[in-house]
Amino acid sequence: MYTIDHIIQLLQAYLKGEILPNEHAELGMLLEKYPELQDLAKKLEDPANLREELQAYEEFSTSDPAQEQRILSNIMDKIEAQVDQQPKRRWMQYGWYAAAACFIAVVGLGIWQINKRDGIDTSDPATPVDAVKLAENLLPGGNRATLQLADGTGIGLDQQQVGIVMGDEITYTDGSVALATAKDEKRMMILSTPRGGQYQIALADGTKVWLNADTRLHYPNKFTDKQRVVELDGEAYFEVAKAAGKPFIVVTAKEKVEVLGTHFNVYSFPKEKESKVSLLEGKVKVSVPAGKTRLLQPGEQASVQGEELSVQQVPVDESIAWKNDEFMFNNEPLGTALAQVARWYDIDIEIDPSVAKMKLWGSVSRLDNFDKVLKIIKMTDDKIKVQIEGRRVRLMK
Repeated sequence: MYTIDHIIQLLQAYLKGEILPNEHAELGMLLEKYPELQDLAKKLEDPANLREELQAYEEFSTSDPAQEQRILSNIMDKIEAQVDQQPKRRWMQYGWYAAAACFIAVVGLGIWQINKRDGIDTSDPATPVDAVKLAENLLPGGNRATLQLADGTGIGLDQQQVGIVMGDEITYTDGSVALATAKDEKRMMILSTPRGGQYQIALADGTKVWLNADTRLHYPNKFTDKQRVVELDGEAYFEVAKAAGKPFIVVTAKEKVEVLGTHFNVYSFPKEKESKVSLLEGKVKVSVPAGKTRLLQPGEQASVQGEELSVQQVPVDESIAWKNDEFMFNNEPLGTALAQVARWYDIDIEIDPSVAKMKLWGSVSRLDNFDKVLKIIKMTDDKIKVQIEGRRVRLMK
């Protein structure tokens, strides 16, 4: 089993001429399995480049060896697939920085965390110091939500709490009362999070829902019908409580998701072309207005674009990274990735056509300020320039 730290140590020893015979044989096997690393190793022979990348590597850390090993395998497979699909010279066109970034700077497809003590390199002329300082002032979101009652009354929920629990009374997760409700009436409610907000709710049937930023969940205070139906606009993660003969249905503007008891994530914003349903446990049935229906197995993701419904295998943990206070980008289009970022930091991001086709790799904690996200962007392409005016951010070359 190869871990990221172990491979880095082997490459370091090799490049410094200090590798032991048994380590040399081990590295030889690794380079034979992943020939792309040979090109990377040659590029790292430049002492200045090696020093620069080792410093970058020290800015990252991992805490889960099992996840580290799994994600390392993912990135190696990704590199192999890219090389198989395009001529070798095309891969080399990405140059020293991109090659190094793919393996050392952002290897792991999103599990390396930027230490809080580190920021963007302010000596880089492509990112002026004032932009860096402004980015440091763009704070992450937090526990913010509003509960709208059936009569239209809106109640701002306690930001010191993580969520609410539906019952005879609406309580916070610590047991304190948020609102007294009528016990014998079914009432529709809306739990909504703003840009820069997130919140949790335990529904009357025991189903748990995590709401991401800029999301609305329409639900009844109690489920009295044969079907448990909620409506979603935005992104939410569901852990559905089992209830024999009473399917749980999530309705969005683009699809319907039907389950009995399972864990899944729904990403469905009306203004975005694509919506996604990612399944972690159990089974779900996804259908679209055009009549197409697909049954998902764990590890699969349904993608809806217009009337098209497709299913593919995906690393579903990336789909729920947000729930674990993390941004995780796996070769993701810049526009899609930064739409998530903009909602969480409550900022407007303008992407210049010169960088629109860029793909983002890496991971950063959602608890960090915006400058840490800029660090990931810069490590993916160091020629990106950043302008910040108030809560408007522009990326260009």
